[in-house]
Parts: sequence; structure tokens; C-alpha cells
Amino acid sequence: MYDNRYYCQYQNPYPHQYFYQSFPTPYIYRQYPEVDDTIFHKSVMAFQTITKESSTILQKLSDRSFAHKLMTAAQKGNQHEVDGLMKSIGINTPITTKYTPSGLELRIHADVEGSQCCTLTMFLKWGN
Repeated sequence: MYDNRYYCQYQNPYPHQYFYQSFPTPYIYRQYPEVDDTIFHKSVMAFQTITKESSTILQKLSDRSFAHKLMTAAQKGNQHEVDGLMKSIGINTPITTKYTPSGLELRIHADVEGSQCCTLTMFLKWGN
């Protein structure tokens, strides 16, 4: 079964030596810069503006004749007319409009100091 003639058992000459895994030293004393909330505050103000404008958009979309025109243009695949209808609502913030057979996606963008800071995305379902 097992032949002991060829079996050589290794014996550790240092039987009580233990090895511990070393972990990196945590950065307990890391220095953070002072908080500057200027851009964040401007982003919040810009987002408040686009939420007010989103309310204007929703008010206009609740008009059944406007909604019918918008859905008809989208069903025909006329992106230019859809964009024109959205611009006719009269808001100042840029809107990106996408539509699918199941609904309308609106993205309202705001800029702070020349860069895009925040986006409000709405998806309004109009089909299955």
C-alpha cells in the first residue's frame, strides 16, 4: 500500500516561527484641502432653475393639442419638428429630446462657469 522507504519527512528547524502578512500603513494624518462650496452652490442654483423650467415643460405637455402635435411628429420620425415644438415652449435652458415607441426622454442641461454642471432627465411614457 504505502512504502515508507522512500518517504522523507521534512522537519522545520524553526518550528515556532510565524509569518504575518504586512498591511500598508493607513494614511491617518492625511491633509485635505479647505472646502470650497462655490461651484457646488452655483450648481444647486442652476438645478433649481432647471426644475422650475421642467415644471413649465410639463405644464405645456399637459396641453392635449400640443402633446398630440409632439407625438405625431415623433411618430413620423421628424426630429426637427420635435425640437422646434420643444423650443416653442419658451425656456432658456437647452433640452435634448429623444423618443421611442414607448415614450419621450427629455434631458435639460445647465451650465456653470462655462461647463455643464447638472442634468435633469425625465422619461414620459406614451405607449407600451
